[in-house]
Amino acid sequence: MDGKLMTRLSTAFPASTDAETIRAISEGIFLADDLIAHTPLLKTVVGSDLRGHIRRAGIMFRFHGLCQRGDLPYEAEMVKMPYGNWHWLEIRSGQFKAHICRTVGIDEFPVDALSRQDARLVNQRNLFTDNTLSLDEIAGRLRDLYVWLTFGVSRKGELEHLCWAMPPADGDDYLALIDVLKRQSGRELPPPGPSPTEPPNPLIKLRFKDHIEEQILEENKKEDKKN
Repeated sequence: MDGKLMTRLSTAFPASTDAETIRAISEGIFLADDLIAHTPLLKTVVGSDLRGHIRRAGIMFRFHGLCQRGDLPYEAEMVKMPYGNWHWLEIRSGQFKAHICRTVGIDEFPVDALSRQDARLVNQRNLFTDNTLSLDEIAGRLRDLYVWLTFGVSRKGELEHLCWAMPPADGDDYLALIDVLKRQSGRELPPPGPSPTEPPNPLIKLRFKDHIEEQILEENKKEDKKN
């Protein structure tokens, strides 16, 4: 991995934000699992099938909420994905644009999807390996530098890994990667604010339930228009 890219990535997503980033993902998982556990329709094989989708929604909902509150210093917006009817959370810090993706392991890539492939095409490896160009020159040639916030979660809802990872346009070796859990565990000072494992309050749970219901209603309206 390129040391200069690692420095730039660390500047855009600094260690000072690790505790709140962990909190956002952990609480998003908790919100999803709590909704499934307390919704009769979801306490079935249907809920089991949808667990991954609902966890993804919970994570985006909580991360977006903490950005809006200012607990996380990033710009975050729910935007429609380039293909299909799905939405993702677009996170911006400086010239970096990031999306949240689940991966099996720290060094693994998310399952290929056309929209993800399109997004990472900006990270041209040949530019970064050209010794005649500075990072500022490379950044000037690219509209955005693209990153994934990758996470892994066990069936029990335990956060297994969390990384800011910069993929190349092609290939399966990251250009730069920050292991957030490892970086946070190495800090001497305790993380600021609430514990990352502290359950969200009932009002946030209710807001997430309403958010999911709104999403389902919106999807149903789109299906009705098609028919």
